[in-house]
Amino acid sequence: MTAKQVTVACIMFLAATFFAAPCNAQSNLAADDEARIADIVTASHVLANEGILDSFGHISARSVQNPGRFFIPRAMAPALVTRADIVEVGLDCKPVAPDAPRLNGERYIHCQVYKARADVQSVIHTHDMAVLPFGIAGVPLKPVVAQAGFLPPETPLFEIRDANASDGKRGMLVLNAHLGDALAKTLGTNPVVLMRGHGDTVVGRSVREATIRTIYTRINALAQSAALALSSKITALNESELEINSTENFDADRPWQNYLQRLSAKR
Repeated sequence: MTAKQVTVACIMFLAATFFAAPCNAQSNLAADDEARIADIVTASHVLANEGILDSFGHISARSVQNPGRFFIPRAMAPALVTRADIVEVGLDCKPVAPDAPRLNGERYIHCQVYKARADVQSVIHTHDMAVLPFGIAGVPLKPVVAQAGFLPPETPLFEIRDANASDGKRGMLVLNAHLGDALAKTLGTNPVVLMRGHGDTVVGRSVREATIRTIYTRINALAQSAALALSSKITALNESELEINSTENFDADRPWQNYLQRLSAKR
């Protein structure tokens, strides 16, 4: 091969590499999005199986390929969600596809949390019966079990009446950006926010993390309720225990696999 041929070959190789790399990167991002969508479907079934998601709860995941969008099931029962039911939505809370199916009215919870928190990759809203009393009785939800050490010393409570103070229509649902923004502000940097008479919203760095946090928020609420039935004096995790917990690598995959097995066994 002559020097000229070698030069031409090198140029062609570099050009092919340059143009192929963006394609491969886009392909990988699309695969990541499909993995997140698969987790949404699985998490919907898992949380329905655990009795945490009822007919109106919902799970979303931020797009890896386009962080200004997220994926969420159409308005339907979580236990029945399939890949075909997943809709891509912009942070303006409008579906990307013009012919998209009807979406859940409370998607504004997801839109505004994603806008406020760049670290959040998944949002889950539930009407968990174990958690609901702590938004009603004036008793703060505290971290009392080791696996719920991700909770703050006192979980914040979103009072929709405060956000609706100047609105003539005062419902309980988060149906617009104003209410979603107020909820996101109450959530702050926390992983969970309670919603008075409505349930809770949980966030995570992945669908799996958000799912396991949702499950352990429930377990923590059950444990705290049981303890309060025995005595008004309960012992919560202290600052040192919470600090150590925050530095430990809590791997969501192990409990995730456990709950998949529970779901599989029921089927």
